[in-house]
Amino acid sequence: MLFRSFLFALLCFLPFLTSAQSPVPDSSYAAKLAAPGVKMISIDGKYKVWTQKVGAGKIKLLVLHGGPGNTHEYFENFPQYLAKEGVEIYYYDQLNSYHSDKTDDLSVWTIARFVEEVEQVRQGLGLDQFYLLGHSWGGMLALEYTAKHPEHIKGLITSNIGYKATVFNKHRFSQYADIIRRQAAQEGKVIAGLDTMGLMSLSPYITPAVTKEFRSLHMMRRQPEHPIFTRSQAHITRAYAGAFMPFMLAWDFSDRLAAIKPPTLVIGAQHDFVPPADIAYMQKHIPNGQAYVCPEGSHYAMWDDPEHYFPALIKFLRKTERKG
Repeated sequence: MLFRSFLFALLCFLPFLTSAQSPVPDSSYAAKLAAPGVKMISIDGKYKVWTQKVGAGKIKLLVLHGGPGNTHEYFENFPQYLAKEGVEIYYYDQLNSYHSDKTDDLSVWTIARFVEEVEQVRQGLGLDQFYLLGHSWGGMLALEYTAKHPEHIKGLITSNIGYKATVFNKHRFSQYADIIRRQAAQEGKVIAGLDTMGLMSLSPYITPAVTKEFRSLHMMRRQPEHPIFTRSQAHITRAYAGAFMPFMLAWDFSDRLAAIKPPTLVIGAQHDFVPPADIAYMQKHIPNGQAYVCPEGSHYAMWDDPEHYFPALIKFLRKTERKG
């Protein structure tokens, strides 16, 4: 029963899950490896991870993708908005992600090791006094890194992530329940007690139609999807993510928010599975924290609400630079 509950939690946590296998390299893969600004950085003395410097400017921004197992690709619209601000962007695919090395060694799946990986990437890129932006799982990682290495961070941006997994996952499950209830009503059915069901009780109702509607409401609201975003989703590696899920589902940063000292922007979105209340909580408890909730966005607000996402990010960068 516990294992089956874990599998359902995995399904909910990884709503774009399509295959347990790693994606096959396509035509974009070789192009990425040979692109200008690419640097493969050695990690843990035996792996290499892919990074790329894009643009040039005074402001250095390292971005951490979600997943784990996603890629840097869904940040590819950042230069469109940030280049004119003098932002030098550093993309990076984490270990076991599409453009980086893969390993079957399950011991790599700890938060502490990923924090150390980010530090090795920072050293390899020669970054100091830089801005760190983490989205979703990358936001968890960005918080963990900043708590351990605040001396290197000029400004922190967390995007579409809360402070405690059990809190935002409870909201996520309620969103699933709302969709299940609505779809059942359309078929003339009534499912009682959805809001109080445990994970296993709810799982039989998570149909492909429910998953599709969840994605369109809470992950990516703007249709049709931009080809860059669609490409990024096709390259998600889920083969190893199950090894990390117990850490992800138990993650709790609430008692350490006060330890985040650099200027911090917490970006959320009105329709995300991370509720605006979580964003407000983080702003209240991070000493030098600011918050912004994208009114039209969901989990990938940089794509479905860029009209609000990027002005908020630019305002934060400008303000922090003036003070710096």
